[in-house]
Amino acid sequence: MSLKRLWARLACALVGLACPAFAGAMQHAFLVQNSGWMEPFYADSASQLKPLVAAVANAVTDGSDEVVIQAFNQRTPTNPSPVTLYQGRGAGNAQAALAPLGVALKAPGGAMADTDFKEAVVSTITGPFKAQPGIVWIFTNNRNSPNNDAQTTERNREFYRLVHLEPSIARTLAFPLRMPVQGKHYRATGLMVYALAYGEPAAQHLQALVEQGRLARVFTAAPARLKPLDQDGLRVVPREVRNSADVQASLAADGRTLVFDIEAAALAPRIGLRAGFENLFFPYEIVNAEVRADMVAAGGARLPLQVAPARLSGLAPGAATEVELQLPVPVAQVPSPWSAAAISAMGKRVLVPATVEVSLAGQQLRISEGFRQSLSELFPGDPLSEVFLPPEGLKASTAHIPVLLRIQYPLLPVVVVVGGLLALVLGLAALALLAGRSARYDVTVDGFKRTVALKAFGSLELRDPEGNRAGSIKRGLGAPSVVEVAEGHSITIGKR
Repeated sequence: MSLKRLWARLACALVGLACPAFAGAMQHAFLVQNSGWMEPFYADSASQLKPLVAAVANAVTDGSDEVVIQAFNQRTPTNPSPVTLYQGRGAGNAQAALAPLGVALKAPGGAMADTDFKEAVVSTITGPFKAQPGIVWIFTNNRNSPNNDAQTTERNREFYRLVHLEPSIARTLAFPLRMPVQGKHYRATGLMVYALAYGEPAAQHLQALVEQGRLARVFTAAPARLKPLDQDGLRVVPREVRNSADVQASLAADGRTLVFDIEAAALAPRIGLRAGFENLFFPYEIVNAEVRADMVAAGGARLPLQVAPARLSGLAPGAATEVELQLPVPVAQVPSPWSAAAISAMGKRVLVPATVEVSLAGQQLRISEGFRQSLSELFPGDPLSEVFLPPEGLKASTAHIPVLLRIQYPLLPVVVVVGGLLALVLGLAALALLAGRSARYDVTVDGFKRTVALKAFGSLELRDPEGNRAGSIKRGLGAPSVVEVAEGHSITIGKR
């Protein structure tokens, strides 16, 4: 199948990204280059290529993940590529699957095979992945050399476009590793590992692997982020609240969420914060960018957030620059001390979530000099290192930083409410007790005296000695009173 037809199949497969992702599992493909340029990684007995692939496969996959391990170079009529070495759930015995792998030949007894990265990636997505989300791991000496001729430059550009500009590849990480090896024909200094996430679910899964530290089990250095370069390029590191001693700022355990502990009595419309903007775009320096920011409340309301200075320049990857922030407090989202949420907290904290949205406009990125030098040492004279150049059209990014306001409410409203409820309960109990008891009273009807018993809130109809209706009396909590007297009769209530 031609590359054009393969690429057309990949374009059609984008429709598949609308389908539900694997629930609780992910697809992983481990593509191990075995073209001629990789000869020293197979010939050198001290090579750590195969142990590395097995270690990564075991670190990033679970037993429920669909895993395929493939060797790739460049397909010819007599040399298929990629070739499946293992396929199943979980990594299985990756080391055993890789053990017999050696350098591929274009034809039996012929020259060593060339390399085509894009062909391998597209074949994996349209083949084992069935156009569903998954992560493609590529282990390579960073030489993309199809047909070993002038097409190399164009194929490098194709891989660059695949990594940076193809929408279906949602996240790309790279791990340059020092691995000196010596073969019969070639020698190499470094090995590159790429992780390409096909589809947004795979991108989220890949990011979770980084945040959970699973990649750190194998790789000692942080990954280089090739994509996305328009998201989450900054972290806000709080240092000091300027305008209130009763407000404390910190970072949550996830290293991203801004947490503000606030006494309800000290709640102000704004929080003055001295903080650091940290560049998370490793390995890129933020050469220049204009900063704009908003506080977004849980209900979606946007409140302008003031930043000073409002421009970044020369910010190296991992470095931080000091800024002053005036963060608006979403007062409308903060419960009243007399609200059900505050009272039910019983004097503890009430949590109010929000988001700080920081945008970098006119963003200019470039590879940091230290990283560039490291690449040149690991892959001397390698044009594929240009894959690290940021796309020219990428001029903006947005970072969404979770915020949590922890409002400490006083106990007074709780005491008042609980006390009121207790008084009400006691009052009702006393009322019920009084209502259930009868009291005796002397009543005189037409001059004839008699004694009656009457409960609280009860009423009684009175008759004269001949049995004629004389009137009625009614009692509240105290003594009864006459409410009606029939014509020609008299009723008086005496004290008993």
